[in-house]
Amino acid sequence: MPGLVPGIKINCLYMSYQIKSQLKSFLSAIFKSYAQVFFSNNILFGGLLLLVSFFDFYAGLYGLVAVILTNITALLMGYNELKINSGSYAYNSLLVGLGIGLNFVPGWPSFLIVVFAAILTLIFTVVLDGFLGKYALPFLSLPFLWVIWIVILSSRALSALGLSQRDIYTLNKIYDLGGQYLINIYQWFQNIDLPVFLKTYFLSLGAIFFQYNILAGILIALGLLYHSRITFLLSMLGFSVAFFFYKFLEVDITQYAYSSIGFNYILTAIAIGGYFLIPNKFSFLWVIILLPIVVLISISSTQILMYFQLPVYSLPFNLVVLSFLYFIKLRAKQSVLLQEVVVQLNSPEKNLYYYIQAKLRFKWLSYFPIYLPFLGKWTVSQAENGAYTHQGDWQYAWDFIMCDQNQLQYQGQGNYVQDYYCYGKPVVAPSDGIVVEVIDNVEDNTVGDANLLQNWGNSIVIKHLEYLYSQVSHLKKGSIKVQKGDIVKKGDTLALCGNSGRSPYPHLHFQLQATPFVGSPTISYPISHYIKHTKIPETPFELHSYDKPKLDETVSNMQTTSLLTQAFKFIPGQKIRYAYKGEINEWHIHTNYLNQTYIHCKVTNSYAYLFNDGQVFYFLSFYGNKKSALYHFYLALYQVPLGYYKQLALEDAFAPNLIFNKKQMFIHDLLAPFYTIHNASFNFKFIGIDDNLVPGKISMQSIIKLYTLGKIISAKTYHITVTKNGIEKITGPSFDWQIIKS
Repeated sequence: MPGLVPGIKINCLYMSYQIKSQLKSFLSAIFKSYAQVFFSNNILFGGLLLLVSFFDFYAGLYGLVAVILTNITALLMGYNELKINSGSYAYNSLLVGLGIGLNFVPGWPSFLIVVFAAILTLIFTVVLDGFLGKYALPFLSLPFLWVIWIVILSSRALSALGLSQRDIYTLNKIYDLGGQYLINIYQWFQNIDLPVFLKTYFLSLGAIFFQYNILAGILIALGLLYHSRITFLLSMLGFSVAFFFYKFLEVDITQYAYSSIGFNYILTAIAIGGYFLIPNKFSFLWVIILLPIVVLISISSTQILMYFQLPVYSLPFNLVVLSFLYFIKLRAKQSVLLQEVVVQLNSPEKNLYYYIQAKLRFKWLSYFPIYLPFLGKWTVSQAENGAYTHQGDWQYAWDFIMCDQNQLQYQGQGNYVQDYYCYGKPVVAPSDGIVVEVIDNVEDNTVGDANLLQNWGNSIVIKHLEYLYSQVSHLKKGSIKVQKGDIVKKGDTLALCGNSGRSPYPHLHFQLQATPFVGSPTISYPISHYIKHTKIPETPFELHSYDKPKLDETVSNMQTTSLLTQAFKFIPGQKIRYAYKGEINEWHIHTNYLNQTYIHCKVTNSYAYLFNDGQVFYFLSFYGNKKSALYHFYLALYQVPLGYYKQLALEDAFAPNLIFNKKQMFIHDLLAPFYTIHNASFNFKFIGIDDNLVPGKISMQSIIKLYTLGKIISAKTYHITVTKNGIEKITGPSFDWQIIKS
């Protein structure tokens, strides 16, 4: 039927796209399997390692076969595609294939062993992933270690498996591959006059991929330097500590270079110094402490395994890294000196920059949002560790009052509670929760008096989470509008401010606590977002996020502006059509499997991840083309309050790798664990609004400043216009972006 042809064509095109996409992911997984040996997911680095593995053709071939077979088996068995595509399931099989290809005579018997060994390695990998994953521990190269030992022990009874003698005829093999020219290159690298330290370092790097020659090691070292400067630095540090410790023990290091140092010392340094821990001077210090321990375990385990004629391979690396990671997980409290990587980005630099950025910008991720329990502007009359009652177990609390322009909290003589501005004002729920305790039978005091027997006066306790409760106290008798068991929403009126309990003058007591009782000990907990009102004409408003109001500060909850909340409401499935450089393009809003929202530009294959908590809009991260319109969009709107306050200004910081180019970051990366060379700041402020009551247009400005060694090297300014159409226009240096209304 002719009418079906277009539908069939569309389906065929979709199937073709799916096949190409799956093939691309499969090929990417192969390269990443090689890179994973060095804790990387860099495809180019993986391609280099794939090339190096073929310096011994059969070792390279068997390694590649093992990777392909493992990934196909994992896909057919229905295992996690994200782990398959990342190379996590196949890098152990790769090492097994390389080991078999190098140590045994090429042929169908050894090929068959590779097939079954790869499947067994996958089984061990999945089992260990499930078991160690419960303790948030990696399986490292344990599957490789177990399987290669099984193969070696089994080979003694398998006469068809002959030990390879190819290393005796290395030059013949090289001649077959590339003639005399390739032999000359090989011999030049082998005979190059290098210090013992460097020569052994390169041989050790090559040995990780079962390639015992300097050229392989030099190429891997260059690949490490390309992938990560910190990883390269750690590889040098790990090798250096082991090298000089061997010298100190008066042991000939060269006899251990191929097996022990290659597999253990370099990889231990990378794992501890910058992959599983945030790289800093303390992670580097632990590398220096742990490497002599790895040396001792290498020597001792070699003595034990020699009785079984088994190589030590990666045993010391696995023992020390797993033990140390579990050791730090058992700490009673997290130390700021030694931080575990929470979001693994497969690069020490990215892990470090993300951690610094998250520490500065996203400390609130672990907090349930709590807001101020009142409407309008109030002043802190007693803060944490106050001079009167906020001490000891009750030190984390605030007392709030209302003041006039002369900083007086009452009108007239202040002889009566009704004279006080805060008396009778609404007290609201600081967040969503359930009312768990109510006291409403305490009379208000006369001014200057205090009820010490009923210390807290009329009070309400709300449960927000397990071990997170809020308490408001000194409420007016008979004004409480809720009862135990009521569900309340943020901003719901609870009662009126009064003068009951230990309260000589009307005020509102507010605290956070871990238990549901009135008067429970307090806990240190920040207020999510609030506006600090100042007397500085240039900056009359300051936005504080996840901070604590201080004594005498005047604060209020931020009132959002509908024009802004609508403009920054990015909904999955939404499309943004815009004009840029004379062309009309389109962005798409999506969410990933972690429920993270992002904007995707198909033209430049760029991604900008965002977060909106209803009060403030944030861009979290950017991946892709830094010349794209989406990158400028990300820079200009890095953080935007969703409430308009004239001249409100805020500051934020960018991760340097998202701003500076690769050339600028090269030296910076090497020094980043110890010292920061480059910094980038974000400054935002509101410029104007056309109508405060019914706004139709809001103007904003953001400035990005780049610093090197503390000095400004460049700055660029973006001007943003928000209308009822949304974010309508952004202009900046060589940038003019405008939305096209659908």
